[in-house]
Amino acid sequence: MSPAAPGSTTAPAGQNLLRDRDFLLFAGGQGTSALGDALSKTALPLLVLALTGSGLHMGLIAMLTALPMMLIGVPAGAWADRFDRRRMMLWSDIGRALLVAAVPLAAVLGLPVLPVLYAVAVPIGVLYAVFEAACLSCVPSLVGRDRLGEANSLLSIGNALGYIVGPALAGLLVTGIGGTGTLAVDALTFAVSAATLMLIRRPLQSAREHEPAPMRRQVLEGFRFIAGHRLLRAALLYWAAITFFTSPIIICATYFIREDLGWSPGVLGSIIAVYAVGAIGGAVLASRIKEASVAVMCGGTVLGSVALLVLSGTRSLPLALGVVLLAGAGESLSAILYSTLRARLTPDELLGRVTTTAQVAAFSLRPLSVLVAGIALEATSGAATLAVIALSCIAISAVFAVRVRGLPTATEPVSPLTPLTPEEVAR
Repeated sequence: MSPAAPGSTTAPAGQNLLRDRDFLLFAGGQGTSALGDALSKTALPLLVLALTGSGLHMGLIAMLTALPMMLIGVPAGAWADRFDRRRMMLWSDIGRALLVAAVPLAAVLGLPVLPVLYAVAVPIGVLYAVFEAACLSCVPSLVGRDRLGEANSLLSIGNALGYIVGPALAGLLVTGIGGTGTLAVDALTFAVSAATLMLIRRPLQSAREHEPAPMRRQVLEGFRFIAGHRLLRAALLYWAAITFFTSPIIICATYFIREDLGWSPGVLGSIIAVYAVGAIGGAVLASRIKEASVAVMCGGTVLGSVALLVLSGTRSLPLALGVVLLAGAGESLSAILYSTLRARLTPDELLGRVTTTAQVAAFSLRPLSVLVAGIALEATSGAATLAVIALSCIAISAVFAVRVRGLPTATEPVSPLTPLTPEEVAR
């Protein structure tokens, strides 16, 4: 990877993002990638469940995929501030396409599929961490900070559309060509995403006026910025706590729908698609909110959690579809406000580090979370596990809302970073 090229990175002032060629290419690639993610997140748990009949194996593979974010997430953020973000995303897409394609290839060759799933889980997680560091950092440079909220909402709508089509398509594909064949389609979506990145003309980061500092110093600067910003730090801690409980929702919902209720893969796909419709509603609502506040972020989480709690106690498909619609709206609203707030409060030269430090804080316990969820599924049921997740998120939101009541909800000024001392760099 080479250093990022200088140049003008933002769209012309006043231009409609829906007419911005580079933004549409970026959004189209990410929407296609979301379609692939929806396929794999529906097909992979079903495939593991079909191969093993075990919630524990589902949790273990999810844990291995999540582990690299905890280990290399922060360095990946420094790479995103140091190197060309487009190339980081491009090679990550190509690598994931090849790794995911190894699963259907093993099935075609008559090789055991489960060992291949375990073998590719960690490398896929590594490439995901690198991709996310670059992808989440480049949006402000691509569109300009004044349209960051609009861009995040449009990207979320595109992602949600992928999740509307993806799960229903996955249910049909799993039934028709099996889980391994569905993963082959997922591999193709990574290739499409890579192709769109190559067509984007605009650089995806601001020009650097000087050579980047040493890696250790860059990492320390990111930590110091977060530690010194009250609003950013508060939002990060809240999101980390919520993410711990919500990370295994897809696994738990799959187990609940297939094992507890005995509903078909097609029904599972329809439920996830309805959730995505709700997510679009949440994204549209988020685009109309002028100020990304902690209070509204907590409210969205509570709405989604109450809906999840109702889902865990129902055996009615119409009621299940209704509550997952609300769950999608609430959780989408929370996620968009959080990502918009975080990006607005962070200068571009620190965005990669701050973003991935936030990701690591949010997902560092995800391997433990999904493992515990897998054990809980084996020991209790999908319904009980979903209920515990929902109640925990409601309790965290209530406590957090009280504790941050005195913090300002608007962007607060942050003093420029003071130079690190030689002793700090040495540490």
